[in-house]
Amino acid sequence: MLPRLLTALLVLLVPLLVSLPARAQLQPALTTGAYAYDQPPNSGAGPDLGQSGLLAFGQGALADASVTTRAQWAGDGSARYKEVSIVIDLLRDHPLDQITIVSNAPNRYFGIAALTVRTRAEADDDYTSIRSQPWYGTASPLPADVPLTNTLTVDLGNRTARLVIITIARLHEYQHMALNEISIHPGPGEPGTAPAPPLSADALRTEITRPVRQIPRPGMVDAGNYYAEVTPHDGVPDNGGGVVPFSHGELFDRDLTRSVGWRGSANAPKTVSVVFDLLADHPLDTIKIFSKAPNQFWSFDEITVTYRAEAESTYRIAARGVRTRAELDYRLEIPMTGKTARFLRIQLSRGNQYLHIPLSEIELTQGSGQTGQNPAPPLDADGLRHELSRHTKLADQYGQYLYEDWPGKVTSDARLSEDREQEWERLRKVSLDRAVYDQYGGVKALGKQPADGFFRLRKIEGKWWFVTPDGYPFLLKGVDSVSHDEWGYGTLYKEPGGGPRDVFESLPDPVRYKEAYATTERGDVVSFVKANLMRKYGRGWQGEWREVTTRRLVDWGFNGLSKWARDPGLRLPYIDQVPAPADVIKVLWAIDPFDPEFAAKLDRHIAARDLAAQSTDPWLIGYFFDNERGWNADVVKEILLKDATLPAKRAFATYMAGAYGHDLARVNAVLGVTADSFEALAATPIDVAKLPAQDMKGFIRLASKTYYTAVRTAIRKQDPHHLFLGSALVPTWRTSLDWNIGGIDQLDAVSLDVYSDSAGYLSDYEALDKPVLNLEYSFSTTERGLRAINAATRSASIAERGAKYRSFVEAQATSPVFVGSGWFVYYDQAVTGRPGDGESFNFGLLNQQDQPYTEMTDLMRDANLTLELVHRHGTHELTAPMVADSITRLGPVTRGHDPALALPRLPRAFALEIASSSRPDIVALDGTVRLPARTTTVTLVLKVTGTSGGGTATTAPLRLKVPRAPQR
Repeated sequence: MLPRLLTALLVLLVPLLVSLPARAQLQPALTTGAYAYDQPPNSGAGPDLGQSGLLAFGQGALADASVTTRAQWAGDGSARYKEVSIVIDLLRDHPLDQITIVSNAPNRYFGIAALTVRTRAEADDDYTSIRSQPWYGTASPLPADVPLTNTLTVDLGNRTARLVIITIARLHEYQHMALNEISIHPGPGEPGTAPAPPLSADALRTEITRPVRQIPRPGMVDAGNYYAEVTPHDGVPDNGGGVVPFSHGELFDRDLTRSVGWRGSANAPKTVSVVFDLLADHPLDTIKIFSKAPNQFWSFDEITVTYRAEAESTYRIAARGVRTRAELDYRLEIPMTGKTARFLRIQLSRGNQYLHIPLSEIELTQGSGQTGQNPAPPLDADGLRHELSRHTKLADQYGQYLYEDWPGKVTSDARLSEDREQEWERLRKVSLDRAVYDQYGGVKALGKQPADGFFRLRKIEGKWWFVTPDGYPFLLKGVDSVSHDEWGYGTLYKEPGGGPRDVFESLPDPVRYKEAYATTERGDVVSFVKANLMRKYGRGWQGEWREVTTRRLVDWGFNGLSKWARDPGLRLPYIDQVPAPADVIKVLWAIDPFDPEFAAKLDRHIAARDLAAQSTDPWLIGYFFDNERGWNADVVKEILLKDATLPAKRAFATYMAGAYGHDLARVNAVLGVTADSFEALAATPIDVAKLPAQDMKGFIRLASKTYYTAVRTAIRKQDPHHLFLGSALVPTWRTSLDWNIGGIDQLDAVSLDVYSDSAGYLSDYEALDKPVLNLEYSFSTTERGLRAINAATRSASIAERGAKYRSFVEAQATSPVFVGSGWFVYYDQAVTGRPGDGESFNFGLLNQQDQPYTEMTDLMRDANLTLELVHRHGTHELTAPMVADSITRLGPVTRGHDPALALPRLPRAFALEIASSSRPDIVALDGTVRLPARTTTVTLVLKVTGTSGGGTATTAPLRLKVPRAPQR
């Protein structure tokens, strides 16, 4: 039976075998040639071990026709190289069929992560990249399912070559690598004649530095040039600068293990841009961008890709992306769906300039359609540099991002009018609950305190609070820049030279919306916020805006205007700024308070601002001076290098004299100088590295005390009634803790700007028992063409902005020294960038179309309702008894056809109902009110229930006056 089955199979297979094309039989491997290493093997046996000279075929381990011998590179902390190149000289040109590479790993701590093969014919100047790919060592140690015996075949397609370079790479310097054999098989044809003499080992190693040309791939755009605005530090030949052909560049070498890299430093730019010229218009299917990082110190935070066809004058956005620094293997695939492009730009931004930026590979896939005909010549370096300065279309006529849609996106003026009507209907009945709050927003349930008609700071039951002019505890829940006149919400519509800034589809009519335009110190500015308010509210728009804004802030639980521009028509508690005089002496960014004229300069400047005119305003909480400028070690370093003409340097010499008992010899020994007097010390440059830490601390604290004493004195001369709130310092930037607390006795409260998701910064001030304000913070997302300010505050969505807000403000409020904060800001910045610095952050409670981010503000409202309770009890884990204890008054009953009882508003985590009524015939348990024949006082007890835990509790009896029914 079996023989007959075999016969039948052969009958079926023979015709099939005859029909298949026969591959030419593989010829034996070449036996003449030599090779050299750029990194000699550092383990294993000879003759390759440690060999830096030539190894002839048949002599060395790699071309001896045996897979039992091998070259090895052991990994350890001293072997920092990750790549090894083997350069092979075949002595003359050969038509080559294939290369077989064998690597048998002795154990799982060996492996080759990636391999590249390139070849060069004798007459060619450049190498051609044949293969670049990962291999079997992409994890270390090798997983159990990865074989230790590995053979890789590279098809050369009868390519002519004399020289071959094989480069192997390991995952990290501790991984071991092994190579057993390299077999190079010739193809049909004759070897070259009259070759040049054999190359020496040193000459072979120099071959590694020759340019490498890539073979174009079917369906890919592999012809073109690119140019980096900033010359990269890493990547060959890219690090040479200038125009780089696709065929030679690191970005098109098909090797993800090698990157073009821009190293970070104190002077490094935060943004790096690369422009690509595809030489003609191409319909593109996809753009793929790869960035492989060796560790978290190599990354970028944001990427923007733009493109333009040859006939266009401006770019359009293909994609924007955000990268987390833990994302080491970043890939961005952009669907282009046939969009035509000749030029592409990639912009990479890092929030921290010390971060290194890697860009590994670009792949451009051709779409359907024809390549452009009769293109203009390729651009040179100057032409490509000019491409980087071209504008990108960003915004529509309402200032909205062009490349994204979302629910509620404005498409007409009619839509703005609909928004107005819908929001007004919701806000119509919103007002400050005067049963709960005094006119300033002080919480009546927390008890009345001594009052003198101005805001004060007072410690109550171990917690710091503001106290309103009427005497009630107050926690600032502020918003910054609540003003339509804030030109930081605007954007430049002209270039500095006066030409148009071509980033808009269209601009508001400059006649109809004249008030939306201004010429400022930062240039010619248009405010889409103003134009949209004028469209939305029509004639008298400012008055309606003020009414709506006030009701919004009350509805969302905010109670003050905390920083920067404010509309004077808004009646809310506010904080004002006193800027620094223009004529102060500066060291770097810092002010020299030791200037003998500093006090006089302050007096003149503050008097000119007429603080006296608002000195009796009860709505003014207090002042902060200057903004985000203190002293740190960098400032002291600069001072120590100056001579005695700088007042701060003279003050330093005086400080050292006092700190060391006027012992000049001791001071000289400490500072490593030889001054013959303390006057001479002031004239002597000093290395800050010699300054002891305690003296760095002491001198900065002295400067801070001197500074804030002078500022407080100058302000009090003009306004003796209001609080002095420091300088709104960023704890991690341009200041130090020693500066922040050095003059703390002169401050009523410390003001900071903390863009973070952690309230841990407050611990430094709790030990000092000093009130603290956070006057700038935000949570932002990268939606709708806008940006997030940093990784700590970046949110995945608008709703998550609200969730992060709640977590952060509640964490702050649990601190006994926290007295309030200010959300930055009321409106988003312009998607086309604010004047001056181009910031385009998603900071707002509303977008520039005057539409609230309700997914966020709903959560903010919930958090703000109980923030005073969180502060009072020191925990955000509120219980029903805590909430019930906070309800001490009821608002009045509304009269009319449908009288109603206004129960206190509680956060979503709690429910409220009437537990008992002394007159259920007048006020029923379901809240129904029947007006009596004469005014009657009803006593109610309310029940609070935690909807997800937190228990239940009842309030104390609450008296409610119910008015009599109208007389008929």
